[in-house]
Amino acid sequence: MPTATFLNLPPEKQERLMDAASREFASKPYNEASINRIIQEAGVPRGSFYMYFQDKEDLFRYLVQGYLDQMTMVLEEALVRQGGDVFAALLYLYDYITQKREAYDLGGMGAMAVIVGQNSGMQKSALLEMVDSEAVMARLREKLNPDLLDLRRERDVVDLLAVLLTVLVPLIYAGLQSGGDSEHREHLANILAILQRGMAAKSKREENE
Repeated sequence: MPTATFLNLPPEKQERLMDAASREFASKPYNEASINRIIQEAGVPRGSFYMYFQDKEDLFRYLVQGYLDQMTMVLEEALVRQGGDVFAALLYLYDYITQKREAYDLGGMGAMAVIVGQNSGMQKSALLEMVDSEAVMARLREKLNPDLLDLRRERDVVDLLAVLLTVLVPLIYAGLQSGGDSEHREHLANILAILQRGMAAKSKREENE
């Protein structure tokens, strides 16, 4: 995480460094990305950089976490657009990110999609570790429409969101690496449909209700 020194910089200086980092990590895999190129483009002295971040990994994590926070905000907006339907909202999120990937909007979700695509060796678990699942669930829970879900216990919403995050973040990750092709989108849509309808066989009486 950045130091207080970085957080106290004027916003334009912070943005210049993060834009340079975004371009570098989007153009090269993490192992080939260079702090020297980042600070040269941003006009930051090497000594100053290490007053802001511990190392390249620290910078990368902060950058990706910023994108993950944006992704959560997009999902919140999608839930509002879709009337609180979490399944429709997740598919909307996937479409949104893949469209932004094609446009590559620097500093936005397109940049994250390109960075993920550049780092095909990144473990899915590493991405999940950067997600504060409790904070995400608290934010999303407020936007869910409970009338669209089969909720039977108080913590069902929390457990449902936990399942969705665990199952679907890797699928979205894989889709981004593939460039968002139709096969991955169809796979994601099918998984969402299975989760939405449930996997247990229904009796004839239930089907007729």
